[in-house]
Amino acid sequence: MKKLPFDRHPELVDEVTEELTSDPAMKRFFIEHDIPNHQIVEHLNDLITYRQERPLCEHCPGLDACKQETYGYQPVLEYRNQHIILSYQACSYLENHQRHLQHQSRISALYMPKMIEKASLADYHMTAEGRRDLYSKIMTIFTKLKVKEAVKGLYLSGGYQIGKTYTLAAMANHFANLEYDVVIAYYPDLVREMKSAIKTGTLESSIERLKHVDVLMLDDIGGEAVSQWVRDEVLGPILQHRLLDQKLTFFSSNVRLKELAKNMTETEQQAEQLKAYRIFERIRAMCEEVVMK
Repeated sequence: MKKLPFDRHPELVDEVTEELTSDPAMKRFFIEHDIPNHQIVEHLNDLITYRQERPLCEHCPGLDACKQETYGYQPVLEYRNQHIILSYQACSYLENHQRHLQHQSRISALYMPKMIEKASLADYHMTAEGRRDLYSKIMTIFTKLKVKEAVKGLYLSGGYQIGKTYTLAAMANHFANLEYDVVIAYYPDLVREMKSAIKTGTLESSIERLKHVDVLMLDDIGGEAVSQWVRDEVLGPILQHRLLDQKLTFFSSNVRLKELAKNMTETEQQAEQLKAYRIFERIRAMCEEVVMK
């Protein structure tokens, strides 16, 4: 805001001062802080700027309609150390937008439907059979984490279209709100990416990321075509590292946990079955199975 040349036009001082003190909001500010007239005169330019910019934020419907020179920032008057100070702070709309961006940056959703962005435990449907028990288990996990207790993840099993993916997504958003970094991935597509990562030279970095992320969620494990290489060279090392590091890991599957090992074998050979059984043992050690109906 351009400053008015009061030094060259002293006759304006009394006029502007009277106008400011007649403004109800400005008058309250002066009275509340017992500000003498000479200090009002000393800060006329800042006070005029505040009085002109303040109405731009009143009844503002959102960031898209912001009319301030500095987008998303509102003027604030303070009185400190016998000085009137004009500063700017992010408005509630900008703060919400920044929180949303921070939230989104904490979740990496790989090959997941858009609905996961809005999934929330707040609207979690608990009318269906078993939903209340599942919700209770989920809340227990967050309660224990708050007091630094060790917790296990969940292995959600059950048929199609019963809310397994939504449940994982709702938990992912809640973890992000608590400032955990989360990777939630549709496992069959993740397997395909891992295979293609060999050609691009990004396989190792992808595996390391899944090993170390705060919370890992694998949706629809057991639904992909069996691959010994993915099972033994990718999934196995990831789960082993997370198990030893006590990193939270969650799964959803159409297959019960006790049947998962069978789904991960290509032959009936004992060595093959043993490798698949190791995956089962790791998941069982790090998760509690919940059968959704």
